[in-house]
Amino acid sequence: MAEPINLDHNATTPCLPGVIEAMAPWFGHAANPASPHQIGRKARQALEDARDRIAGRLGAWPDEVVFTSGATESNQSALLGLAPILPGRAPPTLLVSKLEHPSVATPVELLAARGAQVLPLAVNPQGEFETDQWPRLPEGPLLLIAHLAHHGTGAIQPVAELVQRMMELAPGLGRSHTDATQAVGKIRVNFHKLGVDTLAASAHKFNGPAGIGLLLIRRAKPWAPQTVGGGQELGRRGGTPSVALAVGMACALDLAHEQMAIRQAHCLELRQALLNRLWSACGPLEVIGPAEGRGLAHTVLARFTGVKAGLAVMGLDLEGVAASTGSACASGSQRPLPGLELLVADEAHRREVVRLSLGHEQTIADMEEAADRIGRVVCRLRGDRQ
Repeated sequence: MAEPINLDHNATTPCLPGVIEAMAPWFGHAANPASPHQIGRKARQALEDARDRIAGRLGAWPDEVVFTSGATESNQSALLGLAPILPGRAPPTLLVSKLEHPSVATPVELLAARGAQVLPLAVNPQGEFETDQWPRLPEGPLLLIAHLAHHGTGAIQPVAELVQRMMELAPGLGRSHTDATQAVGKIRVNFHKLGVDTLAASAHKFNGPAGIGLLLIRRAKPWAPQTVGGGQELGRRGGTPSVALAVGMACALDLAHEQMAIRQAHCLELRQALLNRLWSACGPLEVIGPAEGRGLAHTVLARFTGVKAGLAVMGLDLEGVAASTGSACASGSQRPLPGLELLVADEAHRREVVRLSLGHEQTIADMEEAADRIGRVVCRLRGDRQ
């Protein structure tokens, strides 16, 4: 079988050798970073150094960084912590679109079942939030929920403008959260400039280790912790953090920022090479999402006319190309991306959409070979003459 080509980097990215090397000494370090003895203090120093570096890269204060198990935990903790449903208090109104990742949509459903009202954020046909179109807001507490970059289309969202508009419409009543999982490590992210109260991210999305993420919580923000225990993370998340994984996340984020311009330029070249070859190999196809320059360079949401996406993904797997129809959190379902009906009106056409996401470590030759394999699968499923 031919060497596999991974076009599913939005699900996870390979952990870089330099990151693995940075983590290695800490996997064998047996001390708990909360222990007061010498080896415990050494672990604590490494943990806090990682926290400081991550905060500096993301425009946050170190005491605003909370280590978690990943973005799913971070998103759930953020939403349930910012919008607790308490006896005797009016439930919050949630401003959120159907485009959110399942790790956001599921706690939104939970809050709605507990009494929260859900109002939609306006989305244009390219999958970008409209900052000047707002639903009629009821009185009472509000929670704005808006991802920073979409996991399917790659659309980079105007989160800071949304937060500012909410503050103008409902001064003193609103809180805000952004799922920055697909943005951190790919574009510059500044927590304080975004103006949000919480931000979620996960290390394995930017060439770091799986099993660790972060939640940024703005200083002095009222907070209801969702995981309690020994008082770790300033009481905001119980449980002993992994020093090795924290060190790995900090290293991966450092590398991502130091190499960001080079990686972005390379990914743009890879994307163009992939699309050019796809048009030649199996056109017509439709690229869904924002205009060029308004989205993540490494993400392509493509509709292959006349080909069911589920069959395409299975066929591509047999050809050694990894692709997807949606998020890995919905793996096995072969369902379209959440909210795709906002971007593609025809249900049959939505069943023809495949997500292709490439990595900066790949080459133009990889893209051309992947496109050729995709072309063979698509033409075969269409019944085209070879």
